[in-house]
Amino acid sequence: MLRSGVTRAGGGGIIDKMIPGYQDKIWAALPKGVKEYRVKAENDAFESGIKQHKKWQGMLLSWKETEKGFAPSQKYRKPAVDWRRQMERGTMHYGRWYEGPAGSDYTPGKTTDRLDNVRAPFSDAEWEERKEYRSWDIMKLGYAGLALFLAYRVTNEWPVVWCEEQKQEE
Repeated sequence: MLRSGVTRAGGGGIIDKMIPGYQDKIWAALPKGVKEYRVKAENDAFESGIKQHKKWQGMLLSWKETEKGFAPSQKYRKPAVDWRRQMERGTMHYGRWYEGPAGSDYTPGKTTDRLDNVRAPFSDAEWEERKEYRSWDIMKLGYAGLALFLAYRVTNEWPVVWCEEQKQEE
């Protein structure tokens, strides 16, 4: 039970300044049974923490064993490398010929950037197909909001306060 504590902010309590070593004196005055009980209680508290840790450790380690079964199997691994690494390694395979938009086949030098013409990024057929799925556009939504606001302003009443000045009698 004799502990050396870290003294902070003034070097201990006021009672330690008034009676130096009072804790040692109290400890020496305690009966042997109380001393044994206090030491045993502190040791049991420490050992119960270790026991609790070992209990949780066993439980968690058993879960770790089952986690190994969740790892993906190399048998089903997709043997693919992203295109940037393939370009850097010089192992880029451009795949099959494919007819892209505007005569491009997606090989280097034969690509077409569809966003060069930002006014018409879709063909006419694509644009008509997209129009089938349009709902409210932002202008209709804005007009509906303005109509609701104006209807609210027209239909509500506000109190009118008349400030009349009294004519002063002379």
